Amino acid sequence: MVGLGIALYTDEHIDPNLALTPRRRGYDAVSCREAGRANQRISDELQLTYAAEHNQAILTYDGPDFIRLDHNWKRAGRQHAGIIVVPSSVNIFSELLRRVT
Repeated sequence: MVGLGIALYTDEHIDPNLALTPRRRGYDAVSCREAGRANQRISDELQLTYAAEHNQAILTYDGPDFIRLDHNWKRAGRQHAGIIVVPSSVNIFSELLRRVT
């Protein structure tokens, strides 16, 4: 694994190519769609659980919900590999890719 040093799982609202492109560069990254978890109304809690079970940090635009989940998990003594919150204003693919890699 190069670059990030972490495995990355992109949330459903992140362009699926954001996992594909870095993976071609040697990063460990998978999209929600590639994992077969897109368009199923899977809750943020279950998306974070999936990422945690696969030792992946989750990349999301949904800061408030995932920050709340992080606090709840910490109170419950649960661990995850990380939550990377990207401001929703960063929605241009090339800019998001630059910030992640």
